[in-house]
Amino acid sequence: MATCKLCKKEKNLIKKSHIIPEFLYNDLYDEKHQLIRFDAIEMAKGNDKTSKLPQGEYEGELLCKECDNEKIGQFETYLGNILNKKKLAVEQKPNCQRIINDEGVEFTRIENINYKSLKLCLLSIIWCASISKRPLFKDVDLGPYEEKIREQIFSETPNEDTNIPIVIMSWNNDKKTATDIIAQPTRHKKDAKTYYSFVINGFIILYGITPGAINKELESLRLQSDNTLSIVHLPKGKGMDFMVNYTGAAAEIKLKALKQKNS
Repeated sequence: MATCKLCKKEKNLIKKSHIIPEFLYNDLYDEKHQLIRFDAIEMAKGNDKTSKLPQGEYEGELLCKECDNEKIGQFETYLGNILNKKKLAVEQKPNCQRIINDEGVEFTRIENINYKSLKLCLLSIIWCASISKRPLFKDVDLGPYEEKIREQIFSETPNEDTNIPIVIMSWNNDKKTATDIIAQPTRHKKDAKTYYSFVINGFIILYGITPGAINKELESLRLQSDNTLSIVHLPKGKGMDFMVNYTGAAAEIKLKALKQKNS
């Protein structure tokens, strides 16, 4: 018996909780059912470095069966159903429209999504990463926000969409850029404000932990409580360069080079 990280009750904890839902890895497995993991810092150095994993990242002794399979599982099921529209009733299927705004930014506006389920699913990913001790998630430390997010997940009540805004970008329409990769989540500091980036299967998920961490143009395209989401499409041919720079890998390389020069 031990304390479940979500319900805070003394229970038997399960031996295998996936930090990121297993179905999000499906397109990342090779013919040997191994994952391709991408290192953004090595890519910024010019090294096309990847590593292989036998399966998705998971950890034991974090959650009880009810919290993992039922509480978080229901939100993961909803996201899985969005990605596989065949499992949704007609009235539940999202409506998608491709748009290019006046600034030339291309995005897909998605309507008729369930804000509550999708927001809590995405919050559960970063929350699980924060409580995990797996090396891949070593940069994810939510501090006091960890408890605030836990309360939202457990009560099944997400805060307003401007509270930890979530923005999703994609390079899936850029055929020149590989999408079958997963990168180590990165913590970013901007004017003492914090946001995180997760790179999964052709998508970059941004979490604005502190207010104003994500710039206004991107934040306006966040997941919203009116059940809409706009997925920003990165410029064709620029997907990998944009991802490496936005996730901070290029900046980290420059900082290390400067430190070595001055040492």
